[in-house]
Amino acid sequence: MEKLTKSVGLKKICIMRVPRIYCDDKLVSGASIQLDSETAHYLINVLRLKPENEINLFNGDTGEFRGVITTGSKKEVVVKINEQLSKPSRSPLYLHLALGLSKGDRMDYAIQKSVELGVAEITPLYTEFNEVRFKDIARLQKKIIHWEKIAIAACEQCGSHGPPTINIPVALNEFLKKESNASRLVLDKSGDNSLSEIAKTEAIDLVVGPEGGLSTFELKNLQSQGYKVINMGPRILRTETAPIAALAILQSGYGDM
Repeated sequence: MEKLTKSVGLKKICIMRVPRIYCDDKLVSGASIQLDSETAHYLINVLRLKPENEINLFNGDTGEFRGVITTGSKKEVVVKINEQLSKPSRSPLYLHLALGLSKGDRMDYAIQKSVELGVAEITPLYTEFNEVRFKDIARLQKKIIHWEKIAIAACEQCGSHGPPTINIPVALNEFLKKESNASRLVLDKSGDNSLSEIAKTEAIDLVVGPEGGLSTFELKNLQSQGYKVINMGPRILRTETAPIAALAILQSGYGDM
């Protein structure tokens, strides 16, 4: 929760923005909802909220509602839901990002910014040149939970109603077996097409490779499945930068930006 101050005469008044909290329960005016312990800890110990403080609860199914804390402790927060602020909304353009797995925090950054730009679905990809492999199921499950938390936090910050679906990582060959009526695009410097040349559409599958890019074989395989190879210009973009630039252009042209 960000604090703002403004001067009134010789006095300063502290104005606190109402925090937005994702809640996957059904939200209905007049109902009371007990939040999970992790959210309770964040609200009480981090934001220092108390009973009678207002918060906004939201999700992609029921929209956003103003609520007030009626019970607040380190382990339990109960919120009374009041008026509905907005109904569920998503971009008119369904964007599915298939992104080669990357080392370090590059994947985290790409997921965070993709959510801010309205991506609806994310599929991490195993490709020929990526170095990240999840052979341990427990480690994979932990990583997916980590990505989902990043997506939820991005929604809370940017005003989105709901986080995207984050799928289990799959090999590129397995991803290509998925049936889809969406326009199919892959980013690579070898492409002859630009995003400005894409026909108007309501759904796009966008493939972006890892740090080392996609192999010649992978690109040919993608093209055989109807993917257009898109060149993003004379500069080579990082794997975490390329999808952000592409998503912004696509949302500007066909979505809600």
